[in-house]
Amino acid sequence: MSLGTVYVWFGALKAADSTPVGKLVRDAVPFTTPTWFVSAVGIVEIVVGLWFLYGRRLRWLLPLFATHMFSTFSVLVFLPGVAFQYANPWRLSMTGEFVVKNLVLLSAGVFLCSHPDTSRGPQQEMRTAVRALRV
Repeated sequence: MSLGTVYVWFGALKAADSTPVGKLVRDAVPFTTPTWFVSAVGIVEIVVGLWFLYGRRLRWLLPLFATHMFSTFSVLVFLPGVAFQYANPWRLSMTGEFVVKNLVLLSAGVFLCSHPDTSRGPQQEMRTAVRALRV
């Protein structure tokens, strides 16, 4: 549920053009982006987040999720001066740390999408929690 919540939250900020990350998203793309590009990324993130919250057919989500996650690392490739201090890959800037933390989101999402039995959805999780309390 936390992964879905983070995706919906960050996506809503981008869709509403209420985040300073918008400029970073535009700058990290190697082609000219239209004005609606960041909002579209935000909408995709909202869809991904809602899908994680729904918790069904997560294997179908994997290609979209993985594509989005790998695209976040474009900052490291196309904006190394922003991601690293003194051109040293071991010295991340705050932006670099912001991007590299996506490794955690990537690993959590890949696990959930590739192990559908562990992601039964919020309703089933609540039922399981209530049953555990009764014992």
